[in-house]
Amino acid sequence: MEINNRVDMPYDELEVGHVFRSGGRTITEADVVNFCALTGNWIEIHSNKHYAEQTRFGERLVQGSLTYSIVTGLIQFGPAIQANYGLDTMRYTKPVHIDDTIYATAEVVAKKEKDDTYGVTTFLVKALNQDGHVVQRGEWSLLMLRRREDLEALLGSSLPTEKQPERV
Repeated sequence: MEINNRVDMPYDELEVGHVFRSGGRTITEADVVNFCALTGNWIEIHSNKHYAEQTRFGERLVQGSLTYSIVTGLIQFGPAIQANYGLDTMRYTKPVHIDDTIYATAEVVAKKEKDDTYGVTTFLVKALNQDGHVVQRGEWSLLMLRRREDLEALLGSSLPTEKQPERV
C-alpha cells in the first residue's frame, strides 16, 4: 500500500472507486488542549482528567471534530476544490485517545455534474487508528472544477508571476 493523499485533479479526471490514502499523524495532548481553547469545547471528557477517569473510557478522549479536522488535512485537496458542499452520515465508531495515530482514506463514491463548469464529488472518508480500526467515517461532498483547462485558467489568473527588477 502506498501513500497517495493528494487530490490534485479536476472532477472529470476522478473515477468512482479511486481511493486516496494518507500517512499517519499522532494526536497529542497539545492538540487536544489547543483545540479546546480554539473552539471553546471544554467538555469534561476532553478537558478534565479526573472526570474522564471516572467514565467508561477511563481517560480523556480526543474531540471528534478535532479528528475530522486532522483527517481533512491528511487528505490534501488541491485547487480544483472550490467549496465544501456537505458532510453526511458522519459517525464516530470508536473513541480516539491522546497519542493515537490517525490515518485517512478517501474513496470516490459518487459524482454528480452540477453545470458545465462544476461537479460535486462525494468521498467516503475514514479515519483509522494505528491498529487499523475505523474510528470515524462519513461522506464528504466537494464542489469541484470539472475540466483541467478551467483549473489551469484559474491558476494562471491567480498565481503571480515574478517581476523583473527595474533598470536604473
